[in-house]
Amino acid sequence: MRKALACVALVSLASCGHGDDQLVVRSLTAMERVARATGPDDAVRPRKVGEVGFQAVFRKDDRVYFQVGEHGPGVDPYGYVWSPDRAPVDDSNPSVASSFKHLRGHWYRWRDSY
Repeated sequence: MRKALACVALVSLASCGHGDDQLVVRSLTAMERVARATGPDDAVRPRKVGEVGFQAVFRKDDRVYFQVGEHGPGVDPYGYVWSPDRAPVDDSNPSVASSFKHLRGHWYRWRDSY
């Protein structure tokens, strides 16, 4: 029984990838309030917004990033981004590749690869 529970827990964690989209969708109204209030000089810090805990929430140019996690200390962050002015475009340059997948409205799943 313990082995089965451990497998279910592992599969649940692995399937989340970008966090639980259902929790995020239920939290989008609260997340948008935070996004609109987040300025470029605000401290990058962990915070809970709606039903979701984020490692960091920060503004970069015209986007606000809600970082769920990373795939190693300081490596390959991922989460959600609010981009009200235009759809973000996947990009890659010598130091980082960013990818975005539309979630809903002005919201996108986001992942960086270093």
